[in-house]
Amino acid sequence: MKALDKQIQPLYEAIDQTGNITHLEVPQLDPGPVKGAYKHLYMATAFEFAKFDRRQAKSMRGVEILKDEDAIIEDLILQAIENYLITDMGSTITAIGDTSEVLLKKLLDDLIPEILETGIGGGAAQTMLRDRIKSEWHRARYFRTERIVRTEVNRAANWGSLKGVQSTAFPHNKGWLAAFTANSRAAHMEADNQWIDINEPFVVDGEDLQYPGDPAGSAGNTINCFCSMTYETK
Repeated sequence: MKALDKQIQPLYEAIDQTGNITHLEVPQLDPGPVKGAYKHLYMATAFEFAKFDRRQAKSMRGVEILKDEDAIIEDLILQAIENYLITDMGSTITAIGDTSEVLLKKLLDDLIPEILETGIGGGAAQTMLRDRIKSEWHRARYFRTERIVRTEVNRAANWGSLKGVQSTAFPHNKGWLAAFTANSRAAHMEADNQWIDINEPFVVDGEDLQYPGDPAGSAGNTINCFCSMTYETK
C-alpha cells in the first residue's frame, strides 16, 4: 500500500503546481516504489522457498547437504530473482502502473467538474481535489493491494520452489496441486495431480504454465491462484 501511495506522488505535485485544475492531467507515475516492493517480496518469499525445496529435493535422494551449500547457492538464486523481475515480472509491474493511471484519469474526469460546480477556485480547489483523490485512492488501493499480494506471494513461492529443485540438477517430475478453494477455477482443479517433467510446462485451460501463477499465462488464469506444486525424483 505504501508503494502504491508513493507511485502517485507526481500527481499530488502536479496539483500543487497548477494554478487552474481545469486542464490538469495525470503526469508520468513513478514505477520505482512498486519495483522495490516486488523485489522485497521475492527476496523474502521466492528465496526461502528455493532454499527449502532444494534441500528437500536433495534429502529425498539421500544426497548430503554440504556445509556451505546455502551460501554458495544463495548468490545464484538472488541473481535469478533479479533477472526474473526484469524479464517475466517487468510487464506485470508496468501493468500496475497502467492501471493506476487509468484509475487516476477517471478520478480527475469525475472530480474536477464536480469541484468546479461548487464555484471555488485557486488554492481551495487544489486542496479539495487533492483531499478527494487521496480519499478515493486509499479505498481503491486496499483492494488492489489485497489482490496483488494474494497473487504474487503464491507466484513467488512457486517460482522459487521450482528454481530450487531445478538447481539440484537431478531429474524430477513436478505435479500440480490444486487448492480446491471455494473460488478455485474448474481448469485448475482438473489439472490436479497432472505430472510432467520438471522442465516442461503444465497445460492448464489451454495455456502453458511452468508453475501455478506463471505470468506467461493470462490474467484470468493466474490472478488469485492458490495452487502449488509437488515433486518426485526420477
